[in-house]
Amino acid sequence: MLAGLKGTIVEKKTDRVFLQIGPVVMEVLIPFSLYEKIPPVGQDYTFWVVLNLRGEHLELYGFADQETRNLFKRLQALPRLGPRLALNIVSVFKPEEFTQVVAEGDVERLSRVPGIGPKRAARLCVELRSRLKPEKALPTGGPLEEALSALMNLGFTRKEATEALQYDSETVTDLDTLLRKALRRLCEGVKP
Repeated sequence: MLAGLKGTIVEKKTDRVFLQIGPVVMEVLIPFSLYEKIPPVGQDYTFWVVLNLRGEHLELYGFADQETRNLFKRLQALPRLGPRLALNIVSVFKPEEFTQVVAEGDVERLSRVPGIGPKRAARLCVELRSRLKPEKALPTGGPLEEALSALMNLGFTRKEATEALQYDSETVTDLDTLLRKALRRLCEGVKP
């Protein structure tokens, strides 16, 4: 499955980037919030991508990080939401912000997304509340913070690492033990 693309930026617009990968130039649709973060034309950039089949056309959506990509995938799979509206949502909210907005049922903030009015915002909050749970924060400092950083350096997302460490956060204070237990949990796919 296609997860990421690295190439040279040939052209960039507020909603899309043209990325040259070898002899091929690919059009990658992006959140408008990503436009300013992308380097200028001629430089290389790596996108985390989602490939969608829309009618007879393939569309490629690109994101700066895996968390945003994962939120987009979850949103666009919902009935009556679709990829364009999901792209608008991730353009306005970071994944953790969106989870918080949904958890709080903040219809006013959600209705600021282009294409979402107050009625649709209220319905989305109800539909998504059980599906998107806010991430529990780990205590800062000490071995927990070091373990979180180590797991993220190994390629796990912040959410995955936090969930794996949450289980032992109050009982284990030894960095080696925290990492060993968290890695076992992550590799076995066991939820804390």
